[in-house]
Amino acid sequence: MDPRSMRSREALRRAALDLAAVRPLTDLSVSEICRAAGVTRDTFYRHADAPVSLVADALSVELAAVRTAVADLDSLSTAEVVLLEHVRQRADVYRGALHPTLAAPIRAVLERVVAAGLEEWLERHPEIEPPAIDDLPSREIAVAYAAGGTVAAIEVWLRSGADDVAWATRAILAASPEWWLR
Repeated sequence: MDPRSMRSREALRRAALDLAAVRPLTDLSVSEICRAAGVTRDTFYRHADAPVSLVADALSVELAAVRTAVADLDSLSTAEVVLLEHVRQRADVYRGALHPTLAAPIRAVLERVVAAGLEEWLERHPEIEPPAIDDLPSREIAVAYAAGGTVAAIEVWLRSGADDVAWATRAILAASPEWWLR
C-alpha cells in the first residue's frame, strides 16, 4: 500500500474509533467519519464498506498488538488481563457496539483473537488438551466454545459498566473449563 493510502486508512481508523467512543456505532455515518478523517467518501469505500467494518478493522489492529503481547506469556490469567485491559481502554467503543450483543464484525474480531490465543496456548501446553471424542475435532470445538464464552462474558462485563479488570479476569477464569487452567 502506498504511503498516501496508508495515511488515509490510519486517519479513517482514528476517526472511526474517536466517533465510536462518543456515540453508538449504529449512529455513525460514512459522511461524518470522512469529515473527521479529512477524506472523501470514495476514499472511505476504498478502505471499508461500512462504519462498523472500519471500527472492527481499527480494533483488529489494536488486538493484533494485544495478541503479540500475550504470545510468550506463561499464564492464562495474565493473558486475560492484557486482553481485558485493551477492552477497558476502549470500553466506550465496545459499549457503543452493543445492541444488546456486540455488532457481528466486532464480536468476530474479538473471537478470532481469543481463539488464536487459545490455539497457541494449546500448542505450548498439549498436556491440557481435552481427549478426542469419537474422532471428532475436539480441539476446534473446545477453542470455539472457550472463545465464544469469553467474548460473551466480556459483553456482560461491558453491560455492567464495571471497569475492574482483575475482577473480570477472576470471573471469566472461574467460569472456564477446569482443563484450560491445568
